[in-house]
Amino acid sequence: MFSRSKHTPGARRAPDDAPPSSGPWKPSRFRRAVRGGWRYFLLLAGVLSFVVAVRGLFLPNRILSGGVTGMALLLNRLTDFPIGLAMALLNVPIFVLGVRYVGRAFAVRSAAAVLATWLLADYAPVPAWTHDPLLAAVFGGLLAGVGTALAMKAGGSLGGFDILGVVVNRRFGLGVGEVLLVLNGAMVVVAGLIGTPELAMYTLVAIYTAGKTIDTLQSPRGRKAFLIMTRRPDPIRDRVLQQMNRGITVFRAEGAWSHEGITALLCVVTRAELRELSDVVQEEDPSAFVVVLESSEVMGSFRNPTAAAYWRRLQEARPRGAAGR
Repeated sequence: MFSRSKHTPGARRAPDDAPPSSGPWKPSRFRRAVRGGWRYFLLLAGVLSFVVAVRGLFLPNRILSGGVTGMALLLNRLTDFPIGLAMALLNVPIFVLGVRYVGRAFAVRSAAAVLATWLLADYAPVPAWTHDPLLAAVFGGLLAGVGTALAMKAGGSLGGFDILGVVVNRRFGLGVGEVLLVLNGAMVVVAGLIGTPELAMYTLVAIYTAGKTIDTLQSPRGRKAFLIMTRRPDPIRDRVLQQMNRGITVFRAEGAWSHEGITALLCVVTRAELRELSDVVQEEDPSAFVVVLESSEVMGSFRNPTAAAYWRRLQEARPRGAAGR
């Protein structure tokens, strides 16, 4: 008779003799201070990366980029208005619109990032990295995307359309990079109108590169959730627990049409373990019905296996696979 497993799907198993929890864990003041310091370090790193993209790559090559940054670059190009100050002023109405959705802590960190961006963009000596517009568009978009992603990982934003992207992401679940790509499309049109079609294409390359970089860094390690419907749950469960050292949850299920009882197994693995778990299911129950789901985020005690541990498991599983064939 099966019951719900006490292990989180995909989590490392705790020892059987582990002491019981004494109550909800609360971080100490020191841990909270370290976490806060780390967040502001990431925020500063993101600001530096973004400023290098704007001052060292976009500005010397007359590329507009997207969003508020593109507006500030356009204003600077037409009137020589300081870029950093323009970004700060243009962010004021966006903050007023978005602060109710993003929370006070997010708004405070974002305001600090915008202030730092203003000062560094206007007063830091950043030389031109290249005068090739294609290189500037690609690497400028890459650095701008890295800076934006670091700010988001710190629980903040660099302002501009990033805040609008976060609002839409939280309300509708769309990718932040996709949202920014749509919102920044207007800057491509403007670049084509005031410049040349070639300038518009370079601007589009920069915006696209930044958006893809953000989405890649937001979820760098893809995980897969296996939902396995099987009539032979014991061998699959045992191999997942012992061979793969992954947690697994066991459910009782019933077919809606046949009303026959069946066992459902849920396990979360990394992409590197995808083939291994597929082989386990195929070897133990070829008739099992398997659904593989994309897990954009996993919370809890999930751990990624080291390369040495994964290689050792492959070597240990090879004789079993050879015998099965």
